[in-house]
Amino acid sequence: MKPLSLRPPAYLTDRLESHVLTHFDGIGNTELLDAPLLGLIASRECPGRVLLETLERVPQWVQAGRVIVSGFHSPLEQQVLRSVLRRKGRVMKVLARGMTDYRPSPDEREPLAAGRMLVVTACPPSVIRTTRETALARNRLVLALATEIVGPHVAVGSPLAGLLAERELRSV
Repeated sequence: MKPLSLRPPAYLTDRLESHVLTHFDGIGNTELLDAPLLGLIASRECPGRVLLETLERVPQWVQAGRVIVSGFHSPLEQQVLRSVLRRKGRVMKVLARGMTDYRPSPDEREPLAAGRMLVVTACPPSVIRTTRETALARNRLVLALATEIVGPHVAVGSPLAGLLAERELRSV
């Protein structure tokens, strides 16, 4: 699949600094950008009970037709992605690198073809590896895209906690 240059939703210009959206590329069902998005973010290290509690919520989200937006990078986020896709739910995956060499995983091919998935990035094609900086930019984009945020486990003092605090300040 070849990535397309996308027009970012208008609300992103209010939620992000202008230099963040110099690129906005994607593959999949671009109509998902118009849906209310449930942002999922979680720290890498997460208690098992939080993972299980979160996975118990997935069937409700899918049944309600929610579109889950996330980087799907942390172990909890990856488990949610697999669960949503198994249940034929809809997701938007945000990459922390460019899409030039993006190859969907076997689990992603059918949802992309069926219109249940969109993969986007705000990174230029020259960014071929995820770094701490691009991961933070990805999480910032997830938070800006989401109309509602679920953060089952965010480590105190983590960069992710800082991003959530920034988002809260902008919402006030």
